[in-house]
Amino acid sequence: MATDRYDDTARPRSGVSLAKGPVGLLGLASLALGVLGFIFASRSFDFNAPSGTVTGTTFIGIEGNGWTWVVFAAAGLLLLLGSPLHWGAKSMAFIVGVVFVVGALIALSDGDDILGIVAMNNWTKLIMGAAGVALIVLSMMPRVGRRRGGAPVATRRDREVTDTRSEGRFGRDSEPVSPNGRETTTTTRRGGSYEDRR
Repeated sequence: MATDRYDDTARPRSGVSLAKGPVGLLGLASLALGVLGFIFASRSFDFNAPSGTVTGTTFIGIEGNGWTWVVFAAAGLLLLLGSPLHWGAKSMAFIVGVVFVVGALIALSDGDDILGIVAMNNWTKLIMGAAGVALIVLSMMPRVGRRRGGAPVATRRDREVTDTRSEGRFGRDSEPVSPNGRETTTTTRRGGSYEDRR
């Protein structure tokens, strides 16, 4: 026999992620910067690692060579791939943010590039460092409006059994009463049954 199930408790709700949207927007901006910079600025992949100097050309004031635009484009692609999921957005934001901050710090100490590979100027350092800090902050963003579910789902049969037990414990509805108001007791014997009216 199939048992009907019901659930009158509050439904669980995962809440709204504060990381997915901003991480997706930063990923889109980084990807666009990398692609457009590669198209309109230097496409050179020359390098002089680890202590040499490389230069590039500027795009909207941001200097870079081929490696610079690849870094921005790859970072944006990773952020976009991770942004649909809350944990994916936070993980990618932390990884890319740390890489950006470390790269900006190395460029500040090294001069105009990162280890003689990635060409940069002051605007490139500023954008990379600010984006890295923002991504690290976003990696710590929680969900809001999260709600856990209520009690486990009960069955309709369990509810009926509970109601029946309650009536038998606190009422006398289970005892038959004759039409004249007297209680009727039914006694069973081997040949049949008879009623004893009191």
